Amino acid sequence: MTTRSQRKTKLPTDKTNISPPKSKRVENSWILLLKESLFENDNFTIISLPHPATGKPAKYCLDDVNSKMYEVVSFNEPYRSWFIDETVKSDGSVMLVTPINPVFLVLPRLKEHCCNRAMPLEDLLSEKGYDKILDFIGTLENIGDLKGSPDMKAYKYNEEKTLNWLQERVRKLSKVLRQKNIHVTAGAASATFVTSNIANDTVDEEFYLKYACGIVSEYLPEDLAELLEKQFDFKPDLIESVGKKRKSEVDLNGTNKKIKNEPDCDVLESITSPNNSFSEVKKEKPLTAKEKARQKAASGTKTISSFFTKK
Repeated sequence: MTTRSQRKTKLPTDKTNISPPKSKRVENSWILLLKESLFENDNFTIISLPHPATGKPAKYCLDDVNSKMYEVVSFNEPYRSWFIDETVKSDGSVMLVTPINPVFLVLPRLKEHCCNRAMPLEDLLSEKGYDKILDFIGTLENIGDLKGSPDMKAYKYNEEKTLNWLQERVRKLSKVLRQKNIHVTAGAASATFVTSNIANDTVDEEFYLKYACGIVSEYLPEDLAELLEKQFDFKPDLIESVGKKRKSEVDLNGTNKKIKNEPDCDVLESITSPNNSFSEVKKEKPLTAKEKARQKAASGTKTISSFFTKK
């Protein structure tokens, strides 16, 4: 017979069988949605680089086979979680990959280091992380001037070229927004849930340009984004005029038409008003046999407060 102190727990001899609990593995993982062809790519890698607008670390995917680069975008809402097999992952966020032009990642570095002098592209991207996207960048002639031998690829930042290139990107994006029938006017945030009364052809082109300019500016430093917006010279009352236009169109379509089974305003007011009482509408609940017996027994008795009254 062995005592408790003499007992020894048997440890597994095979160390390969030792693995962390399944719940812990699930909690430390994350959900990523991407194309199946990209997932099967053996050369598919994920790197971290500073975001071109904020400078904070961001995730990017490299597809060496197709020479394409993707940005990892995270979507998260409160009170969301994932059910994976028999475990629950508390982090309900989901990550998506979207194509990105690597020139946007190089633009802040070129603007910072090559305003007054030219620098070879290899030296410009010599820091850790940037060296991995060197093969994904063909040329920087859209945002800089090529100096010296073409084989050296030495560029100097050119602000005029950069703004012209960015304007071209904005105009191309605005055309795509119109083709996709994306809502860019007032109330665009709820356009997914509410049908718009404005036809796509009646929206002014300036609305699409301003919306597209805002999307492109999310990948630019603040000073460069302000310069880009000044190039278009948008009207300050752009959104306000859309709101008035939508209201006038609704009035012309007839606001006096009531929807079938729509409650009357007086009824809505009586329901929503906090001063109104429902005691008149409420029906009295029938008494049970026990409650009737209690009332009959208490009919001849006095209340406690009656003993404290003046005689």
